[in-house]
Amino acid sequence: MATDWYTYWKEHDGLLNSAHRPHSVWRDYTARGIYHITIVTYHRTHAFGELNNDITHPAVVLTELGQAVEQNWLTIPDIHSAHGRRLRLLGHQIMPDHFHGILQVLEPMDVGIGEIIRGFKIGCTQAYRTMHQPSMADAINRDTLSHSSRKQREDYYAEQGLKPLFEDNYDDTICYRKGQLANIIRYVQDNPRRAIMRAKYPDLFRHRQHITIAGHDYAAYGNLFLLRRPWKEQVFCHRWRMINGNRDYSNPYETTDDFRTRRESWLQAAKDGAVLVTPGISKGEQQLVKDCIDQALPLIHLQKEPMPNGWNPEMHRHQLCEMGQLLILSPWQLAEMSDFAGVPANSDYSMFHNMNTLAEQLCSDEMGGDYRIKQS
Repeated sequence: MATDWYTYWKEHDGLLNSAHRPHSVWRDYTARGIYHITIVTYHRTHAFGELNNDITHPAVVLTELGQAVEQNWLTIPDIHSAHGRRLRLLGHQIMPDHFHGILQVLEPMDVGIGEIIRGFKIGCTQAYRTMHQPSMADAINRDTLSHSSRKQREDYYAEQGLKPLFEDNYDDTICYRKGQLANIIRYVQDNPRRAIMRAKYPDLFRHRQHITIAGHDYAAYGNLFLLRRPWKEQVFCHRWRMINGNRDYSNPYETTDDFRTRRESWLQAAKDGAVLVTPGISKGEQQLVKDCIDQALPLIHLQKEPMPNGWNPEMHRHQLCEMGQLLILSPWQLAEMSDFAGVPANSDYSMFHNMNTLAEQLCSDEMGGDYRIKQS
């Protein structure tokens, strides 16, 4: 019979004070919805298992604690049904140092999703204490931890000779669009294979926070060797057809014969050994990015979004990295580069123009594929 760890938490508030900071301030986290939850172990400890390193049949061999985490997840619907909440589990994946779960709220609840996940973490921590620190389980002063900061909790754990199981907080992705759920499920299920691929072929998944290319600083993810390819072609498309230097707003450029001709030319170049370089801003550029992903053609993709520690691309770009066919670059201080046509540098208009300027520079003969990795 499952332990009702939600009630346990309500009775012993403060056992594990891991608050949830809503990522979408406008979101009602008590409402119906589908959530992709990611929870990380404390200091990324491999507490839940190890990869089997078999690309053909990738899996995580769970520890006893990993099995307990899985069991706690599977009991969520039954535990909360007793409190009048209707929840459904749509998938999960336990990795050595983190957990992915997909949870659907079927009806509005009296609590937020943060309390559901907090209760789950409590159940997992109970199992952790029982298995690894049974003599210390009662040493926790719950009143002390109830409203303390993360630093205060870490100091308290250290004084007691304890370690928390999880990092504070967790990430949630809310499923909105049609087809998004299927992509999330595939992503979660594919985690072990991608992790094994990263271990076997690290150069294809190298996340560098700071590299310098031709005097500009970037964060980078993917195959850095694409920078050294001698033949690189910039993919640049206007949003609208240009006639004598003027925009024809009645004809999006990607619908024109000129675009179709250039698209075929770019793709043929990629098939012949060129690396296509683009930020993928306009519809035409986005189409070429999609073509490269679909056809596994070499691509250097500039993106406006930063790459913090732990960042990973979505599944399709990740798969292109696996093949050694993708490098993603995120320019540092893009919003401070320069204005364009008098428009402030931090506007989308100027940033997009500056990204195309960087793409042009990456393709120049003078660049030569040289880069320097900065030591942080």
